[in-house]
Amino acid sequence: MREPLFCFNSKIAFWVLLFTFISAIAYANTGGATPSEKPKGTIKGVVIDEKSQKPLPGVNITVEGTRRGTTTNENGEFKIPKLNPGQYTLIFDYIGYKRFEQSATTVTKDATTDLKTIALEEQAIPLREIIVTPGSYAIMGSESSVRQTLTSEDIKIMGWAEDITRAVQRIPGISSTDYSAKFKIRGGDVDEALVLLDGMQIYKPFHQKDFGGGLFSTVDIEALQGVDLLTGGFTADYGDRMSGVLDMKTKTATANQRKTSLGFSLMNVRLFSMGTFKENQGSWLVSARRGYLDILNNLMKNEFKLEPKYYDILGKVDFKLNDKQRLSAHVFISDDVYKMDESVIEKGKTVPNIDFVDTKYGSDYGWLTLKSLFSPRLFARSILYSGRITKKRFWNVFDDDPNYHLNMATIDDDREFQFYGLKQDWSFDASDKLFLKWGLDVKALDAKYNYFNTINNEFIAANNTIIRQVEEYKTDTSLTGKQLGFYLSSRIRLFSPLTLETGVRYDHSSHTDDKFWSPRVGLIYALGNATFLRAGWGHFYQMQGIDDMQIQYKENFYNPAQLAEHFVVGFEHHFNNGIQFRAEGYQKNISDMPTDYYSFANIDEFFPEARDDLITLTYDKATARGLELYLKYDTGNKFSWWLSYVLSEANDEVTNIDYAGRLIGVPGTHPRAWDQRHTVNFDVNYRPNRRWHFNFAGQYRSGWPQTPFEVQRLQRDDGTFAYYHDYGQFYSTRYPAYNRLDTRINRHFYTSRGKVSVFLHVINVLNHENIDNYDHEILESDAATFRSVIEAETYFPIIPFLGVSWEF
Repeated sequence: MREPLFCFNSKIAFWVLLFTFISAIAYANTGGATPSEKPKGTIKGVVIDEKSQKPLPGVNITVEGTRRGTTTNENGEFKIPKLNPGQYTLIFDYIGYKRFEQSATTVTKDATTDLKTIALEEQAIPLREIIVTPGSYAIMGSESSVRQTLTSEDIKIMGWAEDITRAVQRIPGISSTDYSAKFKIRGGDVDEALVLLDGMQIYKPFHQKDFGGGLFSTVDIEALQGVDLLTGGFTADYGDRMSGVLDMKTKTATANQRKTSLGFSLMNVRLFSMGTFKENQGSWLVSARRGYLDILNNLMKNEFKLEPKYYDILGKVDFKLNDKQRLSAHVFISDDVYKMDESVIEKGKTVPNIDFVDTKYGSDYGWLTLKSLFSPRLFARSILYSGRITKKRFWNVFDDDPNYHLNMATIDDDREFQFYGLKQDWSFDASDKLFLKWGLDVKALDAKYNYFNTINNEFIAANNTIIRQVEEYKTDTSLTGKQLGFYLSSRIRLFSPLTLETGVRYDHSSHTDDKFWSPRVGLIYALGNATFLRAGWGHFYQMQGIDDMQIQYKENFYNPAQLAEHFVVGFEHHFNNGIQFRAEGYQKNISDMPTDYYSFANIDEFFPEARDDLITLTYDKATARGLELYLKYDTGNKFSWWLSYVLSEANDEVTNIDYAGRLIGVPGTHPRAWDQRHTVNFDVNYRPNRRWHFNFAGQYRSGWPQTPFEVQRLQRDDGTFAYYHDYGQFYSTRYPAYNRLDTRINRHFYTSRGKVSVFLHVINVLNHENIDNYDHEILESDAATFRSVIEAETYFPIIPFLGVSWEF
């Protein structure tokens, strides 16, 4: 059974949650107000086109520094009620028009301030700011020409608000599990997304990688200014990944700004601070976090003696060299340790079962970035970088569980990956109808592998006999290589509503001997100021990393690059009442797939190469297709919501299923392991005032594929029995559908010493049983017969946790 990261009493937690929740609702119904709360005022007006003098419906209006706002109606009219007396700045945004700020707007009690007429000046969106790519989601940004999919405020009040990789899992087309912060994009596999931090590629940016590839992101969301998530058809400047891009940009302090925050939650304790120096010519940023699950486990005296530890540090210094150049220095470090020391004497045994795990993961990055504005039209970014990634896994196990069969193994895996390189990007506004981008990335690579295993398992062969799986493997090798990427892209405004982007990449990797060209095309057609059609096509190659050789499966070679061909089409419309609607369809064809190694075990099997249920899958190709629908309503009022539905399928064409045990493996078309035909996500937010925020987030998805089994046994020579799974047809059934409702309550306290925020986040508030896997338990047995039961292993039950932060 799965060893939990930490334990708690779910009944006590539920009643604590219920009491807190009811108290919060009761208090929120009063508006959090006191009897002496000041009377409110209102702002109203009409927004028109400056040239035509016609009203503009659907204009976004926000009150700067607050969550308040609205949109204009069909007659261009707007009204923002219940504002505290004082002075405000109103910001007017409308696609295709110049942003307008109305400052020094005075609100008085029990009165309406009439701004009369606000005239917006029409302004074509600069070519460099036009979003051509379908499947592009802007998160936490501030660009006036982009309607944000998730704003910073959205992120802060939703579940998992402290983790950017879990937050983006709410986006249509993204699939994941409860336990992992890693995500799959539109039917693609994990590790197919390019992750960038201020232009620097970050490899496997997750903490506690032994659990499903990673429990948490290594990047503190508090340090981020904006995130772009690209889920298909992305442009030629992004290479060596075939499913998507997660492009993160850190904050930069504005003039005379200084901000510090301290936070404490279930996941970690953290410090974030940023500010300026030398009369605002320079700025700095630092973020540091430390997980404390190991401390919790020690306090709870957990039986498994678990010690999961992690920390990360991010630092940036940015300095203005002159009016045309800025230089920044970046450091990013993360480190993980996981230990388990278990010794249990099973019933009827005298020798204890031993399970000892010691894993360590480290990531160190450093880079310098020079931004140069040679002219108002020509911009360049140069990045000089280096990094080091380490991975150490050790396992010693002796498992003679009477409910199963003997498993013995020792594994010692030590790897190191170092790299350094230069990345250069240029952009040029040739005219108001032509925008050019080009660049290159050259890097040197070095990888070291030191691996040893010895395995001694009982194995139930296909002919229903017990054999011993005895093997030993050792390798010690060092490899070097070089990687080159070059791209050229042009964005052309063919005529007023139609913009076309064409691009091509060249990529070369010496350690895999890959050399290939990748053509890409995208276009956007504006049907109006609020309606857009987008389409994209391209080839997207992904090379096997020099540090990703599958030595644990005795592979001493690299596979050729995989290819994904994308076809994407999208429709977007912004209604006058504040509702945004998106619909996208996609087809992804994947070829040149490597051999895959698959285990029926849970994610907590850190060493799948020692499993006796390991199978080998050989593929011809894979396909993924789907239709994504997305609706969002947010005008800055008390209520906001978003809803998405995805109809999709992802299939592998399997040419061979190699397993020496009991399994009905039929080649042909099989669903991918994470195929989910129907997915629904929704979020509802309620903000009665600036102090209280409530969020409800729900998800439903179809069950993932499953291989059924029956529990059987065979008698050993000594008269004892070995129990095993007799598997049926591969992926012939599915797990039950998954559904979960989370809730989060944020409470803000505004004091003379800053803002204190407290939150209560409850995962799976209805305590629904979502099945992750099945295993068995032997209820009774004798020489003639036995009785067993198949038990469900589940994802998260109801889990409440609190967090607090202080910002000053």
